[in-house]
Amino acid sequence: MIWSIQERKAMTERYIKGEAAPEERALYEERLLSDDSLLELYMEALSRQDGLPDLPDPALFADRVMNHEKIKPYPRRAAAYASDRPKRWYEKAIVHYAIAASVTLLFLFTGAFERLQSVSPEQGAPLSQSPSYSDQLVEKTSGWIDSLLPK
Repeated sequence: MIWSIQERKAMTERYIKGEAAPEERALYEERLLSDDSLLELYMEALSRQDGLPDLPDPALFADRVMNHEKIKPYPRRAAAYASDRPKRWYEKAIVHYAIAASVTLLFLFTGAFERLQSVSPEQGAPLSQSPSYSDQLVEKTSGWIDSLLPK
């Protein structure tokens, strides 16, 4: 069913004022979703309206909305730790940094990083032919794990 311009305008006015029958409202909403020109007409009609209808008692309306059983405020989240107690020593960031620095220094002084590089720079092997550090690390780790497993 194709509506003429006058029918479209009349239906839009009835829809906005709430005077349309439920079947007409459903049909209008369906057309509104698919017809851009009807949407433009609807937006123009809305802009011409004087405003929204007044609430008889705005305070009562606000109280009903706020006390509605389906509307619940967000629960207050508990803090990760109680603010009245100090952080434990292992919860402080400086401890984590100190451990990381210690492990790095341990690896440096024991030569763990040098063992990863199988070809020394003095031998002159091009980097493209040597295996990557991650491949070397995987090989060393898998060899170490194999040595731990019973045969």
